[in-house]
Amino acid sequence: MPTANKSIIFLVLAFAITWAIVIGAWAAGLHENVQIAQGVLALSMFGPAIAALICVFAFEKGRRAEALGFVFKPNLWWLLAWLVPIALTATAVIATMLLSGRAYVDPGVASIAMAEQLAPAQVDQLRAIPYLGAIIFAQALILGALINGVLLTISEELGWRGYLYGLWRPAGFWRASLGTGALWGVWHAPMIYLFGHNYPDHRALGVGLFVVFCVLLSPIITLVRERAGSVWAAGIFHGTFNALGGLSIIVLTNPTFPWNGIVGIGGFLALALGAAATALLHKPQSATA
Repeated sequence: MPTANKSIIFLVLAFAITWAIVIGAWAAGLHENVQIAQGVLALSMFGPAIAALICVFAFEKGRRAEALGFVFKPNLWWLLAWLVPIALTATAVIATMLLSGRAYVDPGVASIAMAEQLAPAQVDQLRAIPYLGAIIFAQALILGALINGVLLTISEELGWRGYLYGLWRPAGFWRASLGTGALWGVWHAPMIYLFGHNYPDHRALGVGLFVVFCVLLSPIITLVRERAGSVWAAGIFHGTFNALGGLSIIVLTNPTFPWNGIVGIGGFLALALGAAATALLHKPQSATA
């Protein structure tokens, strides 16, 4: 089957599965319960993986693992897949502080303040934990990144930087990464508009902003995936980035739009710098599986 047809089938399936879950849950009123809403969004993330698995079993007999990018040969870029999101998040927080007047807040202090509003019974327990801020940092950098890395590898990344990467990379690095980024952003649209994902108070605007966000992020993560030679590296990057995304908000005073951490102005500036660095680092080379 031609690559273009495989791409269309994959994208139709990925969008249909995810959007059906999100829109169906919203129509059923599940967005009104925060915990249930979070579970719905987590489930919807598996749309690209399900679509990729359907496609490889239908079209890629004899090379299914290769088509998904399931290669486990760690190199330096696997480490960079963890370090680059840390650098991007730190840049976003620093840029926000410099440009907006927001100040840094220890995550332990911020967690206690949130508990005072949402779960007063837990406040004393949190205050009794020594070095709470350092523990929260460590959890985000290690445990959060590890768990998110595995989950996002076998959900989103199995599709975007796994199967679709293999189909589109021969067309060129920038065409593949920017095209994937644009569709990746649009794929989030019902999550943002119906559930308020990332932009709860600016949903319509948030849909457009997040497309730009994903277009800026995509070349960076695609470069890491390419040089690492594995979809697992993309999962590590994406998982670490997501784990630190929430942290980028709680370490800032008054992290309201448009200064809301990694998805605010500071984050866009950090990603623009990252995309520029990617342009400097990338050298044309043949696609890797």
